[in-house]
Amino acid sequence: MYRKVIALVFVLLLGLSSAASAGRFDFAIIQPGQPGTTAEAQPVMDELGKYLSARLGEKVQGVYYNDLNAALEYLGKNKPAWSICGLTFFKTYADKFAMTPVASTLPQGMEKDVWRMIVPADGPGSPDAVQGRVYGSMLYTPQAMEILFAGREGGKFSMEGTHKALRMLRKVNKGKIAGVVLDSVQYSVIKDSDRYSNTKVIYTSAQLPNSPVVWFDKTTDDAFRLQAVLLGMDKDPAARELLKLLQTSGFNPADKDLR
Repeated sequence: MYRKVIALVFVLLLGLSSAASAGRFDFAIIQPGQPGTTAEAQPVMDELGKYLSARLGEKVQGVYYNDLNAALEYLGKNKPAWSICGLTFFKTYADKFAMTPVASTLPQGMEKDVWRMIVPADGPGSPDAVQGRVYGSMLYTPQAMEILFAGREGGKFSMEGTHKALRMLRKVNKGKIAGVVLDSVQYSVIKDSDRYSNTKVIYTSAQLPNSPVVWFDKTTDDAFRLQAVLLGMDKDPAARELLKLLQTSGFNPADKDLR
């Protein structure tokens, strides 16, 4: 009897210890479709955690997920304070995980993103006529289609998320797949390359928000403390190399189009 009681108390204490050890500013960067692995990205997460720990006076730890299912499994078992997440992830799961935008990223200094659909040069002239499968690093949920076409009818093609969008573009160039959708950063890599002369852009989305920084649950004083640190990083010499690792020029206030 006593052994059972002691064992139960021990389990409860372990649970309480685990919950207490979660930092007030612990984070998860969630970018389905981006390259790399969770393990490969961990050094960058550690650098961001170290920087924020120094600025916030609290120990900060973070993890990275670029696999949608792995990210959902993590969030089902853990409760980080905040995240930098992909636009499609935010649009799909904002309500489920009570995400509130508190800042926005600035990849290559761009305040907005644009998605482009690219098909073979001899392919159809509009998305309405595209048939087959279209790939993209953001095409993991049905909401991606809604974001891309802003609610209009977008064609009869199927879509599939990929970590290798630029490799898929090579297949478009060879006429092996129907098409690929690239975001602004991806498109900037290839737009002046002759290697993709056998492709064409047939559709350009409206201007879209970049990946938002979100706070889970209602914003608190801690959320605004984090926001202040992020908004000041572009002016902090100590953050210069870290921002390069994070592939952003800094952070802006939350994009109004997400509110």
